[in-house]
Parts: sequence; C-alpha cells; structure tokens
Amino acid sequence: MDSQRGYSYHNTRADETGSTVNDFAGRNPTYSRGGGLDNPFDDQASATNGGNPMQRSMLFGGARPTATTAGGFGNEKETRMDAYALEAKNMTGGTGGEGNVDKGEHEHVEDLETTMSRRMWVMTTWVLTCWIPSPFLTMCGRMKRADVRMAWREKVAICVMIVFMWFLLLFIIIGLGLILCPKEYVWTLDDVLGHNTDKSSYVALRGTVYDITDFMKQKHGTSAYTSTMDLILQSYSGNDINASFPLPVRVACPQFVTATADPNYLYFYPVSGASEVDPNQANMFQHTMNRDPTSKNLQDPNFYAKYALPTLKKFKLGGVVWKFDWINSMYKDQSKFWRVINKEVFNMQPYFDAAKGDLNVNKKYNILDSRLEAIMDQDGYGNADITSAWEGISWDAATRESNYNCMKNLFYVGDVDDRQSVRCLFTNYMLLAFACLLMLVVLVKFLAALQFGNKRRPVPPSKFVVCQVPCYTEDDESLVKTINSLTALEYQDNHKLIFMVCDGNIIGSGNDKPTPRI
Repeated sequence: MDSQRGYSYHNTRADETGSTVNDFAGRNPTYSRGGGLDNPFDDQASATNGGNPMQRSMLFGGARPTATTAGGFGNEKETRMDAYALEAKNMTGGTGGEGNVDKGEHEHVEDLETTMSRRMWVMTTWVLTCWIPSPFLTMCGRMKRADVRMAWREKVAICVMIVFMWFLLLFIIIGLGLILCPKEYVWTLDDVLGHNTDKSSYVALRGTVYDITDFMKQKHGTSAYTSTMDLILQSYSGNDINASFPLPVRVACPQFVTATADPNYLYFYPVSGASEVDPNQANMFQHTMNRDPTSKNLQDPNFYAKYALPTLKKFKLGGVVWKFDWINSMYKDQSKFWRVINKEVFNMQPYFDAAKGDLNVNKKYNILDSRLEAIMDQDGYGNADITSAWEGISWDAATRESNYNCMKNLFYVGDVDDRQSVRCLFTNYMLLAFACLLMLVVLVKFLAALQFGNKRRPVPPSKFVVCQVPCYTEDDESLVKTINSLTALEYQDNHKLIFMVCDGNIIGSGNDKPTPRI
C-alpha cells in the first residue's frame, strides 16, 4: 500500500431502514495510515482479506467502518457503503454482540428456566416482605420497575433473616435457659446458716425459709417465756427449727389417730431427729400445750396452723432444697431414714425412731401403711429415691392420699435441688460446646499457618502487570517509597509497567514545588 496515501476508519451503524449512520460525525478519524496513528489491526486484516482496506474495516465486530482518503471524512462512497449495509443485513449468527442489524438490536437475550431454589427464594422473599405493598414502593420509593422492587425486597428479606437470627441467638442464650429451668427462689441449709446475724437472720421450718430479721426485734412470747433477740440469734437464727414446732399426730393425721386414741392431743413423734441440730442443746423452745399452761394460744392443739404459720407467712422467702447426693449419703452411709418421693424430701427419722422404740406399745406409732413402711426400710438397698416403688404400690386413691398428707404434714422438709441438673445446665453446656468449636477452628487455622521446614520461594508470576500511581500533593519521599514498593513486586521486571500520573499542578503542604516538577 502506498505510504503517502492514508486511510481513516470510524464506526458507523445501520439504522432501522438499513442505511448506515456515522457514529462519529464531525469527529477525527479513529485510525489512519500515513501521518496518523498506526492501526494495530491493519497487518492482521491485510493477511486475512488480501490487503483490501475496505474489507479490513469489517474486522471491528459490530461496527461498520467507512473508508475515506487522507483528507478526512469527505467523498464517502455511498454505493460501497450501501453494499456494506446490504451485506450486514444478510449476516446471521455471531457471538450475540452483533444482534439483529436490521432492527438495531445489539443485545442477545437468553431465556433461562427458573430453578427450584430460585422459586423457593422468591417465595421466601415475598413472605418476609409481604407487609410492604408494591404501590408504596412505586410511589414513595420511586421504584417503577418490577425488577428493581424485587431486588429491594430481596435485600430487605436478607436483613429480616439476619435480625431473626440475632433474636434466635439471644433466645438461646437467655430465654431457653429460663424455659428449661425457671428461676427458683430456694435455699440450701448452708445458705440459711450464712444468715445468722442481727442484720440478716433466716430460719428453715418444714421446707420453707423465713426471714425473721425484723420479727425477732419485736416483743413476743408468753409471760413465762419472754423471747429476746439475743435468745433467738443463739437458738434459732440460721437453723432448721422443725423441732421447735412439733405437731400433734391427731392434728396432722386425723385419718389415722382418732379422738378416742388421743383425746388430749398428747400424741407426738420425738423431736430429736426432726432438725439437723439438737433442740435440747440449742435450747429451742417447744411450742406445745404442756410447755406453758398460761398461754391461751399454746393451749390450742392447732397452734401451728392458726397462729404460727399466718405470722411467718409474711416473712416467707422461698423453699428449702437438698442435694440428692447428700440425702443418699444419709441413707447409705449413716442409715438415716431420709427418703425422696417425686422430688419431695421427707425426714422419716422421727417416725422410725418411735416405731422401733420400746414405747411403741400395740404399734401405736405405726400409723402409715405397712407397704409404705416396707419400701422405706430396706436396710440400705437401692437409693434414697423411692418414687418408683411408691408408684408401684397397688392401693386405692384414698389410702394413697391419706398416707401422703400425713407424711407431708409431719415429715416434709423440702425438695431435691435440681439446679445442677442437665436440664438446668443445658444452655451452659451448649455455649461451652460452641466456644470449644470456635477454639478448635482457631487452633486448626493456626496449625495450618505454621511452616515446617524451609519455605520454597514461589516462582515470579509471568503475567503482565500495569501499576498506575496518581500523584496529587505528595512530596518526594512519599513518591520514592511508593515507587520502591512497586518495584519490589514479585513480577518480572520486563513484565511490569509503572505509570506515574501527575493529577494536578499545585504545591502540596510542606513542598516547595508542584508534583510534576518533583
């Protein structure tokens, strides 16, 4: 091709009628030969199309080139361009970028089948965002297109799911534990023992804890036995005081002891084993009729239910709990008659002390059913929990209820402490498992990051890399550091190209000349 003769190429497109329209009207040519920019595609086009410059222009994909002489855009050859337009009109296929030139469609649209996972996600999105009507998004959100509204709904659905997971995690940490193991206001006997001062004084009576701090400061007692705060602190405070309030058996178990058998309410079980402390050694006052004949209240056989319990209820704190291991130790190791039925603890020691004593004439102390006595006195067999044996006794409902009420009134001392059970510690175990899992992940990542032996230096990448550094107000030190860091990249030197772009002609702070001069 003559070097003095130049060609310039600019893109055109076909309109809906098939005629060509200049995309670069009034602008300089894109490529030129002879005095212009070298066209990098000319050599390849010449080899492909036999050196015909008009056919070379067809290599630019969907663009339809127009050839002119070196004078610019003048003297276009209409007939040749019409031929190109006709040729483009008859073209079919392509990569999807050409489209239908006749109709001016430059995009290839492919209909894909909606997958099941996509349908499920769309359904979930609508369920989570159904409270937001589409007209509201159209008018207030200015979302006219349905696809834009759907994209917005998907983002909101993701946010809703994140918030839901937050609340679920809070529920697992806080709420689940309260559901599985509700908060209980209970105390062990050791807890009660810790409150034995004039500032805080607790007592345990028949399975209930009372705060008598204010009660013991008031004047009470009988004329013969006046109670003082010092006496209460010494004898009662911090103790189990069951032995101080013995109940007549006729009052506690009217089904088993009749008025004929005990007309004067003198039938009591011994109090020596009713409390954890010796009532005589602790100098506890026993609230019985024969202790102070001058007291009208004490002469009432039902003194505990009529006078003592209503007064103490105002100072009630909660229940008494016992660790099952301790109860079982009392049964196994010390041969004590502590038994558990449906998690209720009964101290049957006074009953069996009287039943096996010398004063048990005509078995007057054996008021409970013989089958119940048999499962309680098993000489160390099994454990202290006799619930299954209790449920296995075949008796009528009235007999069962009478025996249970009698035991509950006379020998009930509290419940089994299940605050350390698996049910109550489940959430703690679960959080501990999650923490161990996280620690395991961190440990695995740490071990995976360790390098054992010599680390082989990787082969420098063979790819080309272009680094563009915009400079505005940097000083020479910053520029040097940046350039040095770029030159240290692990790429081959002949594959690196660094562009330093001076993006402004001003003098930065601390500089004495603008960046281009630096």
